[in-house]
Amino acid sequence: MSDTVGIKIPKGTPIAKCVQIVRKIEPSLSISDINSRINNDEYVLSYDYTDDDGIKNIIKCYEQLAKLGIKPRVFELDDEECDIEIIKNLDNMYDEISDEIDAEIEAEDEDD
Repeated sequence: MSDTVGIKIPKGTPIAKCVQIVRKIEPSLSISDINSRINNDEYVLSYDYTDDDGIKNIIKCYEQLAKLGIKPRVFELDDEECDIEIIKNLDNMYDEISDEIDAEIEAEDEDD
């Protein structure tokens, strides 16, 4: 079982359209890395399932690619394809948990 969330770009997608978006999110990836990942049906981006920033990157990448007419696919946990709404719900859940923790910390600080 994999504990990642990832995004794949369909093989045959014009690389030039994808490179700018992917490299903005993950600057360490080279054009050849991105090309290879697309052609080998690998995750172009993948992050740990609990990585809040990584989840946000997946959503951002998906939305920007979709605006260009590209149909990326998103996967979660056990490498099962899922709808982007599931990933957005996960992101919202992490935001809510973070807000609750911040509120608890503030309440504790006020009690001191």
